[in-house]
Amino acid sequence: MRWILLLLVVAGVAGYFTRPEEPAMRSAAEAVLSDPATLGELMQGVGAQVAGDRQYNNYYVAAKYTVSLSDAPVVECWGAFTQVQCQRVEEAAQ
Repeated sequence: MRWILLLLVVAGVAGYFTRPEEPAMRSAAEAVLSDPATLGELMQGVGAQVAGDRQYNNYYVAAKYTVSLSDAPVVECWGAFTQVQCQRVEEAAQ
């Protein structure tokens, strides 16, 4: 049981020191925005570049970066252990 606790502490400390910072998250989000698949995604990307809101959240061992346009998220990124995963947010069905 002590080994499991020790491994969790070591993983937490490693996650804290290897969490991606805001510039890395921003560049990954910009890469997703600059690669549109449809005309709608192109327009979202242009709008987000000009008037988009960006938010970086630090969760100590992980980080979240969101690009929003008119209070609707366009791109959402999660990062931990120096890795960043970004994806476009699908519009909710109405």
